[in-house]
Amino acid sequence: MDRILLLKTFLDEKHSTTMVHEHYLNTLREYAPGTDLYMREMHFVMAANPKQPVSITELAKKLEVTLGAASQMATKLEKKGLILRSSDPEDRRRTIVRLTEKGILLYQRHMEYDKKSLELMNDIFCEFSDEDMERLIYAERLFRKALHAKVND
Repeated sequence: MDRILLLKTFLDEKHSTTMVHEHYLNTLREYAPGTDLYMREMHFVMAANPKQPVSITELAKKLEVTLGAASQMATKLEKKGLILRSSDPEDRRRTIVRLTEKGILLYQRHMEYDKKSLELMNDIFCEFSDEDMERLIYAERLFRKALHAKVND
């Protein structure tokens, strides 16, 4: 197959995967009984540390979102009873986040969910060697780098 056509096919497949992933991120799910969340909300909970408070700034960096987006997400999750926000006693300008008991339980349940999901993905990719998986990871990094360069043109 022509190399340019092969690359276009790869990009078309990548686009399709991106669209499916976007739909996946934007689908409401019940991660625990009575707890409907979007994947982005669940990622926020998982980025929080169940053992110690973390700042909104740290969460924004970890999630690669703006400080405003992290603050908005914190507001939603606080209303759902999953986190508590407070001023940092050492620096009143900083907002820190703690998981509530409900948030910690959800965190723990999601760890179990992730383990099962990764085991399923491992079964799906069973014919891929570790080297194949490393090449896929490398390809994703190259793709992200190319898109980042394109955006910053």
